[in-house]
Amino acid sequence: MANGCHGSHNLKCSTAELAEIMADFKARAAAVAEPHEMWPLQEYLARKQREIERKYDYRYSQLLFVFGQLIREGRVQEAQLAGLTEEKLGYIRCSASL
Repeated sequence: MANGCHGSHNLKCSTAELAEIMADFKARAAAVAEPHEMWPLQEYLARKQREIERKYDYRYSQLLFVFGQLIREGRVQEAQLAGLTEEKLGYIRCSASL
């Protein structure tokens, strides 16, 4: 599963999302004109870090939910999960539909 999202390939899934966050952060930072405008950037980054850490939880017990969320967001296609059992794919589809 070269384009997959588990095991040693888990960083591939978050790379695109991290690039989006970085681009947004740079745009926000460039718009800062006053010192007091810096602090919301810190809060933004902390919130995004928590979201990423929560979303990309690769503990075995959480993988089906992670895959479901990534499918729902369009970051992973079901075809990339080829090789999983139909039962697991069913749980992932259910999670993706939430």
